[in-house]
Amino acid sequence: DILHGEAKAEAVTALARREGLDLGACSAYSDSANDIPMLSLVGHPCAINPDARLRAHAREHGWRVRDYRTGRKAVKIGVPTAAAAGALAGALAAASARRRSR
Repeated sequence: DILHGEAKAEAVTALARREGLDLGACSAYSDSANDIPMLSLVGHPCAINPDARLRAHAREHGWRVRDYRTGRKAVKIGVPTAAAAGALAGALAAASARRRSR
């Protein structure tokens, strides 16, 4: 079965009990607020590329947050913005040159 929310936390607890694991010494990671119950069980939770709700929860609770999308976001936003700025500057320069030539 697909585990989700509390069901995943219960499965992790059962596994830890069966295997004799100390959840306080364990790590877990997720990108979704659906996993807050599971992340709350371990001593070392980490939000990886988190959704907005998980990011807020992680920050409130002092959990580690790792977002590896930042570079891609910068490229997705920065390159088109720079291209648009360059096109605008070129258009303004061309318009200014036309005015001077008249």
